[in-house]
Amino acid sequence: MVFAKRSAKDLIVGKIPFLIALAVLTLLPLLNVGGFWLDVLTKVNLFLLVTLAIDLYSGTTYYLNLGVSFTFGFAGYSLALLNVYYGIPTEYSMLLAIPISIFFSLAILLPSLKIRGVYFAILSLLVPIIFIGIVTAQPFSLYLGGEGGLRFKQLFLDFARSLPPGIRLTFLQYSYYYISLAAAVVGYVIAYKIGFSDFGFMLRAVGQDEELAEGTGINTLKVKVIGFLISSAYASVAGALYASMRPPVTVDLVVPANTLIPPLTSVIVGGLGTLIGPAIANYLLLLTYELLWGLIGRWRVIAYMLLLIIIITIKPQGIVFKAYVEARKFLRGVFSE
Repeated sequence: MVFAKRSAKDLIVGKIPFLIALAVLTLLPLLNVGGFWLDVLTKVNLFLLVTLAIDLYSGTTYYLNLGVSFTFGFAGYSLALLNVYYGIPTEYSMLLAIPISIFFSLAILLPSLKIRGVYFAILSLLVPIIFIGIVTAQPFSLYLGGEGGLRFKQLFLDFARSLPPGIRLTFLQYSYYYISLAAAVVGYVIAYKIGFSDFGFMLRAVGQDEELAEGTGINTLKVKVIGFLISSAYASVAGALYASMRPPVTVDLVVPANTLIPPLTSVIVGGLGTLIGPAIANYLLLLTYELLWGLIGRWRVIAYMLLLIIIITIKPQGIVFKAYVEARKFLRGVFSE
């Protein structure tokens, strides 16, 4: 198969939406967007990593990994345990928690890669449910904090205390936001490079027809393991960063409704395997959910779920990526005139 080389104009036009979004997100704190909404955007930036974790693996291979919430939460608990019981500063605990979470995710979930279809999804969903039971049951709850969680010093707290009282909170909010934004940008660029590399095409081959892919010489097990490793790395980084900024660590980090459903919905609405679609949907959906609180209060959950049901029913293949493609066509037409 021969791929046509894209022109310089097409490359520039393709990067314009990304550059505009990056510029807007970078400048938001300087435009007096702070307080509550800066915290929300920090969360959305980190959830982008979870969205990419799902789309990069499950959106291409169609192995629906519902254990992402376990990886996310396990990274947070690893950080807390290292800090509380071993006295390792939060900054270093965060770095150590990432490989620990990746290792345990692979050790626990890797055997399930031999199972296909809905059975893999069910098995991967059981892992976070079991972990929640362990955290809240004695004697484990005595060490893991139970439902109350584990408290520790949040990221940069010691340094913030050395600053004048009036700017401590602002320093922490701005630091967390720009760290989350940097993680989101780097994570997306790497995911894009992987998704449209030869390895990315092998992931898609597994999803289209695994037996045919094996027949063409692709080591499908190796592809699935590496893809799962990359996905776990994304979820682990997101979990460690999220926990370091929002202590205490509780079972809420592992509950699928909190850390699985939002990014999974973004992947479905955005368009499976497209990366850019789920990335845009991640921001649109999560920010819409927060905006609804100011409009209709507690009814936002019902309104949000009804909106998702309508979208998924009408366009089960996703709508955001198609809208993005149409917008790119429009931009190409504008620049070609």
